[in-house]
Amino acid sequence: ANVHQRQGDYDQAKRLYQRALRIMQKHYGEDHVAVSPTMNNFANAFLYQGDYEQAKGLYQQAIAIKQKHYGEDHVEVASTFNNLANVLQHQGYNVDGTKVLYQRAVRSKQKHYGEDHVH
Repeated sequence: ANVHQRQGDYDQAKRLYQRALRIMQKHYGEDHVAVSPTMNNFANAFLYQGDYEQAKGLYQQAIAIKQKHYGEDHVEVASTFNNLANVLQHQGYNVDGTKVLYQRAVRSKQKHYGEDHVH
């Protein structure tokens, strides 16, 4: 799926991500942290195609799963908050609303990696 996505074949990437997500959810359960990376990648394919509502829903699900497993301020949660902020920005949400999500992501990454780390 990642290869198709990099090549711009988003429809095929989405089919493969959807299949992988179903398999992961069946194996681990719908809200297991192991499904969140696939869910995030699936959302990316929608984002790149401009289907912001689908991307937003998947990112929100991934955030909920990650927060449940890692806690609020973990770097894994931060990366998906950053992705959600990208979607909201594309949808035309006000700058202040997306800025809050970006700042939250940066704070979490700085807390995890340190302020001088390039992330």
